[in-house]
Amino acid sequence: MSRAEQVRVDEVADRVGLREFVALPFRLYRDDPDWVPPLKSDVRWVLDERKNPFWKHARKRLFLARRDDRIVGRVAAIVDPEHNRVHGDRTAFFGFFECEDDPDAARALLDAAERAVAAMLPGCDKLRGPVNPSMNEEVGALLPAESEPGSPLLMMTYNPAYHLDLYAAAGFEKEKDLLAILAPVDDRSFARLSRIAAIARKREPGLSARKIRMDRFAEELAIVKRIYNGAWERNWGFVPMTSEELDAMAKKLKPLVEPSYVWFAEMDGEPAAFLLGMPDFNQVLKKMKGSLLPFGWLTFLLERKRIDRVRLMAFGILPKFRRRGIDATLFHLSMAEGIRLGAKTVEFSWMLEDNVEMLGPLEVFGGKVWRRYRVLCRPVPSRRA
Repeated sequence: MSRAEQVRVDEVADRVGLREFVALPFRLYRDDPDWVPPLKSDVRWVLDERKNPFWKHARKRLFLARRDDRIVGRVAAIVDPEHNRVHGDRTAFFGFFECEDDPDAARALLDAAERAVAAMLPGCDKLRGPVNPSMNEEVGALLPAESEPGSPLLMMTYNPAYHLDLYAAAGFEKEKDLLAILAPVDDRSFARLSRIAAIARKREPGLSARKIRMDRFAEELAIVKRIYNGAWERNWGFVPMTSEELDAMAKKLKPLVEPSYVWFAEMDGEPAAFLLGMPDFNQVLKKMKGSLLPFGWLTFLLERKRIDRVRLMAFGILPKFRRRGIDATLFHLSMAEGIRLGAKTVEFSWMLEDNVEMLGPLEVFGGKVWRRYRVLCRPVPSRRA
């Protein structure tokens, strides 16, 4: 029996299989100091079709690869008809990919994902990933050779360099790169932003900005919903989130929100933009070992005050209000708060590699590309008789 034939791929069909699926990264990365263990309860929630509203319009199948009865890899096959409706294509996705440095196992997993999406989406012609589980959440494979070392920030992906070799050996090629921009939070950057923001405020007397009102969270979320889907509707790969999905995301993030990093802009009283920055709770999660129990909550409460990195994870501005200085104004206000709270760096992520409109201005106050993530794809051959 060849080495490739020794790999067995099984579909996850019960709670035991799901537990193994969730647990695998904890073994693969146990000696990697840069890996951040996710909360196992969060991973289970994301995959739970009864709880996560994403699965109301999407479908998945989960697979585990075994070699000599040892689990060596995992993958999810994902089909989202809403994506294909929006983009007019027949693309499916893979996600949650983890594997030992075993090209045969990786190919077997990705081939299983291809067969699964072809069955769920007849006529599917492309398999894209990794996405966990959609373009609105964790996306792309980290390119360590083109990135600075260290732990990922909140809701950003992480993987060893050999993953890119596994994808290449399985026939996947680059489709699009996503960038993470790192900027210092300091007086020099703030001074540059202050000058730009002052010009914008003078030129646009109808522009006003304010922090999120946590005591009116439902009202604020309604504004986010109005802006979010309109702001990104023409972005590559973007699929509008349903109202239920945005509610679920807000519920998940609300306990982590630092109001000083969440801003709204209005133009002549009309909602125009919002900025969502989050403290990098990965600095805390790293010490919680994937669980809130028995002492995870205590670690969370004690360590959150020491967070010194911020991830700017969403900035949405309606098309008719672009190029009017709103971005500089909100960046300026949030950086002022970052300095006050002791933040040292801010990551803007992620951004499309060809989004010149946003990448250029970030360089003005010291931003630089410090990490690169790759979305890959391979064609799905026709299975017509």
